[in-house]
Amino acid sequence: MQNMLSSLLLLALIIFPSALQQQGTVEERIEEVAGWVAEGLENQDSLSTDLGKIEAEAVGFRAQLETLLADFTLQSTDIRELLAIFGATQNATTQLLSELDTLKGRQAASAAIQLTQALMFVAYLLTTISIYVVKRCKKVREKSQRKEFERLETQLRSSKAKRRAVAAREKSAPAQNLE
Repeated sequence: MQNMLSSLLLLALIIFPSALQQQGTVEERIEEVAGWVAEGLENQDSLSTDLGKIEAEAVGFRAQLETLLADFTLQSTDIRELLAIFGATQNATTQLLSELDTLKGRQAASAAIQLTQALMFVAYLLTTISIYVVKRCKKVREKSQRKEFERLETQLRSSKAKRRAVAAREKSAPAQNLE
């Protein structure tokens, strides 16, 4: 501390040499220098107090800055993780969309095949029904033809029987006429 006082005294003498020469006595000069030294000491005490406060505030700011830096680092890490997750999600979404497009194409092809199968089944049913109807009509027609044939056969027999009866009458009628 004395080094500081002596350096302040030397500074004061260097800065104000003309002021010292103008004043009269050495005692006045010593008193004046002592006043300056007292002011310097008071200023030094207030400066050291202020410097202590500034150092305390600087330590507080440093702690806050370190906390902010740690938070920023954590947030930066979180942001990187979120970006990585977002990228992975975007890749997965792209893959899902391409697979969805593929599935839509397959579904369209499947629908076309199912429609074709349904149409083929309907055609099969219509063919089966047509064949059944044709067979049924054929049976009905054959049955009808048999009945018609039997009716005609019966008519033929009765007609033959009538002709025979008429022929037999005619044969017996001339014989009766002859008698």
